[in-house]
Amino acid sequence: MTQIERIEQPTREVFQNFLSPRKPVIITGAMKSWNALSLWTADYLNTVIGNTQVDISVSQNSLFTGNQENGFAKLRQKMNFIEFINLLQKEKSTDNYYYLQQQSIPANFPEIFSDIELPEYFDKKLLTDPTIWIGSGGNISPLHYDAMDNLFAQVSGRKRFLLFNPQQTSSLYPFPANSKIPHMSQINIDQPDFDKFPNFPKAKYFECVIQAGEILFIPVFWWHQVYSLENSNNKLNISVNFWSKPPISQFFTPPGRRSLAQIPAIMKRALKL
Repeated sequence: MTQIERIEQPTREVFQNFLSPRKPVIITGAMKSWNALSLWTADYLNTVIGNTQVDISVSQNSLFTGNQENGFAKLRQKMNFIEFINLLQKEKSTDNYYYLQQQSIPANFPEIFSDIELPEYFDKKLLTDPTIWIGSGGNISPLHYDAMDNLFAQVSGRKRFLLFNPQQTSSLYPFPANSKIPHMSQINIDQPDFDKFPNFPKAKYFECVIQAGEILFIPVFWWHQVYSLENSNNKLNISVNFWSKPPISQFFTPPGRRSLAQIPAIMKRALKL
């Protein structure tokens, strides 16, 4: 285990020392002017978003994972936003865990878009829509990588991250490239089967906990598992991430080459639609 460095409100030039070598770092102080830090309570979000229908992921064991054939489709349920927030706020009476995952803020929740600010650390021409995550303590996003650079901004609550360098991909046993979840590991890293995954003990990781008001830079293709931690003062755990398209050179890493190998399967599935 290795801890991740923290830097206070770096300039864009200083951040290049982490962006260019694709090295994770925690940025503090860069969200001070965000209205979201004070505004995004359950009452405020219910008032401004109201009865908007949302897609919510539901898990019976806190682990939000898909399968090779259907991806994440079977996890989804539609409900009104207020109903979702009420489920998070009330005392837990079922085994279900609920998570609003990676939904575009400008497309789905334009009412709250002005409460955040686009970061200065990425080239704005390479940014895609910022996305939002809302859940409660206990939710786990299992080990996976993403094909873009990510600034992960914590608005409310805390999150714990375990991160693995892309060079360790062979020890992390991703699902097959032609599956619906090729970017995810087959391993439950909290209960690993060492007989089935004998190389996993060789994998080394970085660990950190980010607090509200902090931003974690997750470089493209870095594996990460994310834990939403309990918060006694506010049951909502809210994050926003900013995705940036990486340079072509990043597709020569092990998971990058796997991503390129998925293109034929993606095209085949698209032609069947």
